[in-house]
Amino acid sequence: MKNILVPVDFSPTAINAARYALGWISQEPGRKMVLYNASQTVLSAFHANPDLEGLNEEDLLPLQEEQMYQLKQELLSAAIVPVAIDTRCVYELFQDDLTAVCQQTGTELIIMGITGGSKLREKLIGSNALQVARHTANQVIIVPPGASFSGIRRVMLLTDYDQVDETTPFGAIQQLLEITGAKLDVLHVEESKTSAAKHTRILRQENAVMHHHLRAYHPTYFIAYNESFEQAVHDVADQHEIDLIIVIPKKMGYFDRLLSTSHTDVMAFHSHVPVLVAHK
Repeated sequence: MKNILVPVDFSPTAINAARYALGWISQEPGRKMVLYNASQTVLSAFHANPDLEGLNEEDLLPLQEEQMYQLKQELLSAAIVPVAIDTRCVYELFQDDLTAVCQQTGTELIIMGITGGSKLREKLIGSNALQVARHTANQVIIVPPGASFSGIRRVMLLTDYDQVDETTPFGAIQQLLEITGAKLDVLHVEESKTSAAKHTRILRQENAVMHHHLRAYHPTYFIAYNESFEQAVHDVADQHEIDLIIVIPKKMGYFDRLLSTSHTDVMAFHSHVPVLVAHK
């Protein structure tokens, strides 16, 4: 998946994502992690602290750079194989679209944490993760709180079987499977068997297209029946011990149904399984 960009604001959410990213690049010799800090966004939190009144945000930039250095050293010390880590600390607002930042840093995959917490320092990065996943052209892995990298042995692709050939990023999925050697499950969710029966022919046609692209990886196909889409995904992920869930962002599609719910529902689903938002 090439080099990795990890946006950090030094919150536990972001640091956990950086540790997850360390595990990711450790399985790919020669890859690099870039820790990215948009200081203007992070430093806005200091305005709430009266002890820092009178300081300019630019004056605090060296503090951010020092924290970045310390995080880099922590990650290098924790690495089980030699890894390359660069840092980029800039005075600018954090943007939802990190495509330009990826181009500037030579990265292609973004790894971010997500949180439902209310603390400002938690939400600076955590609350932006879903927006970045929607608006950035690069692939994005969203890491839930407490998740740690222990290898990618089994991944699950969510599909609505709607215009599969035009909307599914098969190149990115195939690359992931080649790198990890993971087993692939493909999941489609229907509210009931009755609802599925209404478009059986289309489901079979689109499944054939899906299999044409993925047959070399011997995927297993599942249909889950549940009125709650989120619960269906949660149950199958637990049952099959999924390490990574692949979703395809579409307007009003599965991505929105999975992630555009309440914070409570999102966090319940994100109890332990990271999500790869794979763009076409």
